[in-house]
Amino acid sequence: MSAQTTRRTGRASDLEAALTPRLRDVLLAVVEEYIETARPVASRSAAVRSGLAVSSATVRSAMADLAQLELLTQPHTSAGRVPTEAAFRLYVQHLISHAESVQAVGPALGEAGGDAEALLRGAAHALSHATGQLGFFVGQAAEQLVIARIRFVRVASEAVMAVLISTGGVVQTRVFHERGCSGRTLETASERLSELVNGLTLRQARARVASAVELERERSDEMWRRVFSLGREGLAHADQTEVYLGDAQVLLDQPEFEDVEQLRQVHAALTEKERLLRLLERTLEADVIGVAIGADLHTLGVERCAVISAGLGAAGGGIGVIGPVRMRYDRVIPAVRDVSRRVSHYFC
Repeated sequence: MSAQTTRRTGRASDLEAALTPRLRDVLLAVVEEYIETARPVASRSAAVRSGLAVSSATVRSAMADLAQLELLTQPHTSAGRVPTEAAFRLYVQHLISHAESVQAVGPALGEAGGDAEALLRGAAHALSHATGQLGFFVGQAAEQLVIARIRFVRVASEAVMAVLISTGGVVQTRVFHERGCSGRTLETASERLSELVNGLTLRQARARVASAVELERERSDEMWRRVFSLGREGLAHADQTEVYLGDAQVLLDQPEFEDVEQLRQVHAALTEKERLLRLLERTLEADVIGVAIGADLHTLGVERCAVISAGLGAAGGGIGVIGPVRMRYDRVIPAVRDVSRRVSHYFC
């Protein structure tokens, strides 16, 4: 954890400790009202939403105290109050610490039919439409697939396709240059390599083949040399990081993105893969929901945004949403958690 992150976490703890029950209730009411309306919140509105049996003047005094703690700001002298990023962080902490059972997001992920890419694209779109934010997947999902078997099939006079079938039925293919192996040799290599890598991830299978090459270096078995050669090619790294985005049109409904330039910058941050990976490196951890708000993102173009994401365990990579800081965290967090668990289960 960076020093800056540590300081921010420490400040959040200090702020939490400084809040009386009344201040906390008023803060939560202001945040929820602002999320719903996108307008500065007046003391009367906060009093009604909080349900506190106190006057608007008492709530106004509490809001002034929250402003002193830098949890609320006032855009104009006569305007209501707006939550700061620190207020949103406390609100998210409250939601996570009081999380109820995860609810289904509504739209199904669809029938992927063994196609990992279709599943991940469907998950990104499902998140977009369930949350009203831009859903995404990033990573190399194939890297952590557990291999059940591998087949080599000639697809051209100088090309062979490796068909990798996972224990969950996901199919991945790789085509590589090869012209010396007969059909019988490809069948034998398929059987031997399947026995060698069954139950391993792609990363582990590559290591097993590399280790076996060292052990067999002194042998003169031509068939095993063919198996290892095909294995190295068929299990080769997929160099390209996969990025799937949901429906960006949903962001047009957000007041924060009426500025077309702001929307363009957000889209650029997600489609430029290196920027996206840097954006998510602090929030992607298997089985943990990561929330980064505003300055937490350290990424040009998304300073007024928030990212909620989760790692996908055996699937590799992560899935989540990006949208304005003012988003329905009470809906988005369970949605991301639910979709990430269902996608992770698919790859198990």
